[in-house]
Amino acid sequence: MGCGTKFKRRDLNRYRKVYPYLRKRPVLTYISDKEFIIETGEISFTNTDSGTYTFTEVYTSAPTVTAISYDSENNNTANVNVFVDSVSTTSVTIKTSQTFTGKITFQAIMIGCT
Repeated sequence: MGCGTKFKRRDLNRYRKVYPYLRKRPVLTYISDKEFIIETGEISFTNTDSGTYTFTEVYTSAPTVTAISYDSENNNTANVNVFVDSVSTTSVTIKTSQTFTGKITFQAIMIGCT
């Protein structure tokens, strides 16, 4: 199911009265036209090939998750394939092609489709 959203950049200082001699720097924010939740996280692996992370955000449906490994221990073992084993509205389980010691970083993104 494909669903997307568009973001608009908005200067919050333009929504209040600013007098010419009090020139304020722009305070930029992004506004989405749909519900949008993004969460990043990290899972530490210690000589294992599976890890689970419990989300801190509340998702109404299972988010899309991308993950990548990196060698946080400088032991040259992060050359593994990383894949998402299961995703629910509360947690994600990430597995690797072999056991390694290091960290996995991930992004969980949910865009509400209406």
